[in-house]
Amino acid sequence: MELPVVKVITKTSRMAPITKKRGYTLIEMMVVTVLLVLFSSILVPNYVNFLQSQKRRAFYAGVVDVAGTARELAIRENSTMYLQADTSANAIVIKQEVNSSTFQTADGGAGLGLSKNMGGKGFDQNPQSNISTSSNDRANDRTIQTLPMTSSMKFGNFQLDGQASDSSSWKIRFFADGSCDAGAVELDDRGYVKSLVITARGKSSLVDGNIPDTSQGSWMAGNYVQRQQQ
Repeated sequence: MELPVVKVITKTSRMAPITKKRGYTLIEMMVVTVLLVLFSSILVPNYVNFLQSQKRRAFYAGVVDVAGTARELAIRENSTMYLQADTSANAIVIKQEVNSSTFQTADGGAGLGLSKNMGGKGFDQNPQSNISTSSNDRANDRTIQTLPMTSSMKFGNFQLDGQASDSSSWKIRFFADGSCDAGAVELDDRGYVKSLVITARGKSSLVDGNIPDTSQGSWMAGNYVQRQQQ
């Protein structure tokens, strides 16, 4: 008599294989760090140079316009405006000559003020005649517009009415009849020089290189009062 065959099924517990996670080695981290430093050393200066180039172009475009703006304001407001080099702020500014002993605005202030209802773009309609002042005390003069230069730029030589000048005495005045002082200033951008040249007729231009000879077109601005009286 045959005995029945009994199959015994046993379960064996199998543990999941342990996978060993591999980290970054010190050499790999050093390679990545070196690559990041190299990319930064290439990209960052290029980006900074790009921003400087954009600012430089905007300044060169604006420096010619700022002279035209000063002339237009002088004509429109029947007043004297002038350009001045602010070496402390490294900027060219438009200012209005204010003689507080001769006139004031209705609100008690002196000269022109920025019009609030025009978003700061216009001026109070208070035309006054202030065509000439001889005082060296310009503390009351009002800054109308400021045009900052880039950080890489600086002022070079100055010229006023065909004569060499300096930053403290250089002042191009624009009068109500559209005339102005003849003058120029060099703008040095790390050795690359451009010159802003303003003629006595109030025309401004930006030329490459140092200040050209403008003595043939110069005149003394003080003659403006004499012309008005003729």
